[in-house]
Amino acid sequence: MRKLLKIIGDYRAKMKICKYRRSITEMIERGLKIGRNVTIGPTAWFDYDYCYLISVGNNCAISKGSKIFAHDATVYKYTGGYTRIGKVEIKDNCYIAENCIILPGVTIGPNVLVAAGSVVNKDIPPNSCVAGVPARFYSKFDDFLEKQKEKIGQRPVFDFCEIMKGVTPELKEKIKEAVKDDVAYVQGYQGRFPWLWNVD
Repeated sequence: MRKLLKIIGDYRAKMKICKYRRSITEMIERGLKIGRNVTIGPTAWFDYDYCYLISVGNNCAISKGSKIFAHDATVYKYTGGYTRIGKVEIKDNCYIAENCIILPGVTIGPNVLVAAGSVVNKDIPPNSCVAGVPARFYSKFDDFLEKQKEKIGQRPVFDFCEIMKGVTPELKEKIKEAVKDDVAYVQGYQGRFPWLWNVD
């Protein structure tokens, strides 16, 4: 019975991946532009009807649960059926964290980090880190990365592959201890198939 359940689970996982890749491929055929080395999380959502108004640059990541809208129909009932549409341009080297909402008519980046749960309703200038609802500037991209690199040298670092093999009780305790008073880091995640697009 366990073997059968594993086979069914594996089949479901493969079907989910196929559906995800087919969906992104279909939007690319409809005009969605995706640059080189782009990671798109499994539940990231692009505005299907207007996907040809959306472009994502090279070396970007769109995390799971994020939504990118190229239309806004909030006033159509009150304006005689008019819906606002606008392009969304995410330039090179941008990271859109989990559950962000990107609204129509905005340009982001290059070199921008958008924190989890943010709502981007206006252009984000290059070399910025933003967070909040609506998203607001909190740091320069370069400064933020420099601070993170300093902390990486001072804080515990765990191996991504070791964690993915299975968290043993000992490793779990080490990680809990490491984050007791501050953050720790996990090293080695590169973004990978099926979430990675247009890799050389």
